[in-house]
Amino acid sequence: MKSLILLTASVLIAVGTMAQSYSAKDNDTKKVINGKKFHVLYKEIEINKTVDETWNEVAINFIKIDEVVKSVDSTRCLSGDTTYGLGTKRQCFLKYQGKDIQIKEEIIKYIGKGNQREFTYDVYDAPKIPLKNYVTWIVRKDENGKVYLGTAFVFRANLAFLTGVVAKKLQKDGGLRDGILAYKHFLETGEKKVKPEKLRELY
Repeated sequence: MKSLILLTASVLIAVGTMAQSYSAKDNDTKKVINGKKFHVLYKEIEINKTVDETWNEVAINFIKIDEVVKSVDSTRCLSGDTTYGLGTKRQCFLKYQGKDIQIKEEIIKYIGKGNQREFTYDVYDAPKIPLKNYVTWIVRKDENGKVYLGTAFVFRANLAFLTGVVAKKLQKDGGLRDGILAYKHFLETGEKKVKPEKLRELY
């Protein structure tokens, strides 16, 4: 179980829901997808950039996450000339405790205009991770003009009764927040691929 939690947390640092709009004000911790219960973790942080600037880096440069996030060694596009937006596919190559990990993701929801923008991708191939999960990235501007970057991680353990245990461990670990911090730090300072330990000290 411990190795499952650590492995999942390491992938969360790389990534950063379902095919429906996710509200940043939604406090639900559970969603039902295709008749099955999934757990929802949502984190967000204020970004000192415009909606366009933040969106362009997180969504338009979807394929290039390896240029910003420390834990991703490399990526490649699996969808030909489609490098952002609906139908975009990427493969991420990571290392964890000396082991090579590969995950494949496809954008299944994309809202690219307005003061709340979001895209959702399905982690459709992750053979070494015993979870089914979706990830939504949200860029929003509130009524006071502040811009926020958030991530909703929606998951279900292959052994469903372990989902709640995994959720508690992930909350404690903080891996979901690390991916957001990597983008915040890059957008505000220009520094790329910073270690999560340093990001946690700074923010």
